[in-house]
Amino acid sequence: MAAVALAACVLGGWIAEAAPSATTKPVDPKRYTGRWYEVARLPNKIQSNCAAATSDWSRDPDGEFEVVQTCHMGAANGQAKVWRGSGKIVDEATNSRFRIGFFGGLVQMDYAVLDRGDDYSWCMLTASNPKWFWIMSRRPNLSPAEKAALVARAQALGFDTSKLIFDAPPAT
Repeated sequence: MAAVALAACVLGGWIAEAAPSATTKPVDPKRYTGRWYEVARLPNKIQSNCAAATSDWSRDPDGEFEVVQTCHMGAANGQAKVWRGSGKIVDEATNSRFRIGFFGGLVQMDYAVLDRGDDYSWCMLTASNPKWFWIMSRRPNLSPAEKAALVARAQALGFDTSKLIFDAPPAT
């Protein structure tokens, strides 16, 4: 998920009560773990100055997720802000919906993987409120053609892609 996407919702004061229901493919939790790079997002106040966002997912032996969101302020080499959360799958039929808790579980958010590459090279994520949307990739840099294909897919899912903000890749 988007680097500060989950934390952005939390810090923005919006608490979801219901998970999104639209999903296109089941998710293999083992293949979902690892690093995701934010490619694009719909605008939100918390990420307004965010660049080179990443989201690192790991799985505990008990099946829960640990999530580390990182956002660099102002530029890809800017100061890093880090948020940590933990969560669990809430839709065991598809494993595509999950709940992440921040601040020791005090604030919880529901998220859904709307679509993903067959090879888990990209995914599209939303929160209960469709104003929150992210395109994520396993690679920090995508070709213009790859980005265009993902944007077209987001548009097909009903998102206003004219408002997408494209994230700066991480500093090297």
